[in-house]
Amino acid sequence: MEMVATPELRSAKDGSANIRRIGRTVIGASLFVIFMTLVGLVQMGFPPMGDIGHFAFDSSFVLIPMALWGVATGIGLTRAWRWSRISMLIFGGLLALFCAAPALGFFLIQRDGFGWVQIAGIRAIGLLFLIPSALLVRWYWYFVGEEARAYFRGTRKAATSAV
Repeated sequence: MEMVATPELRSAKDGSANIRRIGRTVIGASLFVIFMTLVGLVQMGFPPMGDIGHFAFDSSFVLIPMALWGVATGIGLTRAWRWSRISMLIFGGLLALFCAAPALGFFLIQRDGFGWVQIAGIRAIGLLFLIPSALLVRWYWYFVGEEARAYFRGTRKAATSAV
C-alpha cells in the first residue's frame, strides 16, 4: 500500500516544484519586460520623435499591462491559486500568437529577386522566431496535463500533510 502512494507523493512534489519554478520564471520575464519598456520610454523621451519613438511609445500601452498580467499570474502559480492555471493558459496562448506573428512575415515573403539560398536564409530566420512560441506551447501542454491539475486541485496539500 505504501509503495503505491510513494510515486504519487513524489509526482505531486515534483509537480509543485516545477510549477513554482515556472511561476518564478514568469515573474522574472514579466518584470524584465516592464523594465525594458520603461528604459525604452525614457530613451525615446517625451514627446516621442520619429517612427521608432512612436512605436516604442504606442507599444508600451500593450506591453506593460500584459507584463503586469504576467507578474500576477506568476504570483498565482507560486501560491497555487486556481485562477492562475487558467490565466497561464490564456496568457501563454496570447504570447504564443504574438511571438509567432513576426515569423509569418519571413515565411510569406515573395521570392522576387532572391535566389534559393537567400530565401532559405530568410525562412531560417523565421524559424528562430518560432522558438519562443514552441516553448510557450510546451508550457501550455504542461498546464493542461494531470500533474498541473493535481497541483491546483489541492492534492499537493494533502500529500504534504500526510508526510
